[in-house]
Amino acid sequence: MQARLPIHPSTRYPFDLARVLDGSQDFRWRKLEQGWYSGVLDRNIVHVRQDHDDLEYRAHTDLDSLLISYFRLHEDIDAIYATLSSRDPDMAALARDHPYLRVLRQPDPWECTVAYICSANNNVKGIGRILEDIAEEMGKPVQLGQDIRYTFPSPEQVLEAGPTPLRTMRLGLERHSHILHAARQVWRGELDLSRLSLSETPYPEARQRLMQLRGVGPKIADCIALFSLDKPEAFPIDTHIRKALISRYFPPGARLSDKQLGEFARVRYGKYAGWAGQLLFQSRWSAAS
Repeated sequence: MQARLPIHPSTRYPFDLARVLDGSQDFRWRKLEQGWYSGVLDRNIVHVRQDHDDLEYRAHTDLDSLLISYFRLHEDIDAIYATLSSRDPDMAALARDHPYLRVLRQPDPWECTVAYICSANNNVKGIGRILEDIAEEMGKPVQLGQDIRYTFPSPEQVLEAGPTPLRTMRLGLERHSHILHAARQVWRGELDLSRLSLSETPYPEARQRLMQLRGVGPKIADCIALFSLDKPEAFPIDTHIRKALISRYFPPGARLSDKQLGEFARVRYGKYAGWAGQLLFQSRWSAAS
């Protein structure tokens, strides 16, 4: 089937599919011809492209709700940036410089968890390659036209395959062990990602629980919380963010821990601290590119 979804209009912050998918958040999108992109969301293969103020998609079933949630098509982006700008005038300028930024709401926290476990000392291309290798080895094929992709394996599928496939992929940094440990935690019910994604579960609790996984420190936990657990106050700190915060708000040579910087950001930016962090990331990443 082929369908169209209206994009919530904003003259200040227009939606730009190519820039949204190139935002270093979700790693399995592939560019096709004629403006189409191929992805696998929640075990569904889907092709999407933008046509002015509409998002056009092809899939085997109705994915309206999934795509509206994933791309936040019905959210008032103006209100989000207005809230940030009211707390910090710097955010208004950054939003003008990067008006296309969106924080995606990824539908599968398990895949997101594995992705960011694999993000340590890695780049966007490397993370995507690992995820594709895992999907092709342990997932199920899904096809749309001539495009063949693979679903991301569930924790059960990873455990059924055993340690050998992950080990032979030579993922480095004990990633295979970390992924297996996370899969066991989810399969046993010791890590309930669905519960962590509920609005009733506070961000500090979700973050602390994620950090009990092997290979998951504060930054990775914050990435998972922000991009797939709907915790907009999560504030991942990497080198780009650290430099941006210190250069903007602290005297030269200031030495602060990531914990101190995270607490500062959540106080300064409020409930949309994660969006502010992504604007800061884009400002530093664009300057370095």
